[in-house]
Amino acid sequence: MAQTLAPEVRARFAQRLKALRSQRGFDRARYFAKSLGIEENRYTRYERAEVEPSLTLIHKMCETLRVSPNELLGFPDVRQQGSPVLALAEASAPDSTRGPSEMSAKGTDLVSSLAWSLAAEAVAIRQGRVVRPKPAGDPLAALRETSALFSRLQAEPFETVAAILADAALKDIGAEHKTRLAELIEAYTRSISHASLPQTR
Repeated sequence: MAQTLAPEVRARFAQRLKALRSQRGFDRARYFAKSLGIEENRYTRYERAEVEPSLTLIHKMCETLRVSPNELLGFPDVRQQGSPVLALAEASAPDSTRGPSEMSAKGTDLVSSLAWSLAAEAVAIRQGRVVRPKPAGDPLAALRETSALFSRLQAEPFETVAAILADAALKDIGAEHKTRLAELIEAYTRSISHASLPQTR
């Protein structure tokens, strides 16, 4: 028999979900629901703490909001166990038991995934710090900026990383954002190095 969360735990989750959704630029619940591939009335029941999302949906929420499950669920991150971002990069390092084509495909996927995560994080921080007029009713503005930065990372990875590090809007930020950005940059540059290694046999 499935066990449900205690009402107060569900209420805290609902508050965090709503706050994170707003922070990440989803002003309206319907936009976020659409990005999750579910109906708005189903999603709003989560924010009202009426029901709990499935594990699969929680995973999708974390991906869309660019947060860890710990952040979404309100658990402290256990930093001493290492960064999950760096662990992902290390786990996808070339492995002699896989064939060259499999390694190459996996490496490319990882590089792209990390490039998108890095671009999304940089844009999210920048938009939170830079005051600029936003186009009225354009929920895709952040995605467009992320996409442009992602394209630059794919075309000129190291030059773009240098530009991110030199960005004035990203210099005076909190320790948590600095740590996350540093982890993503390290994982991304490491994944590029792994992907560009010549494959033997």
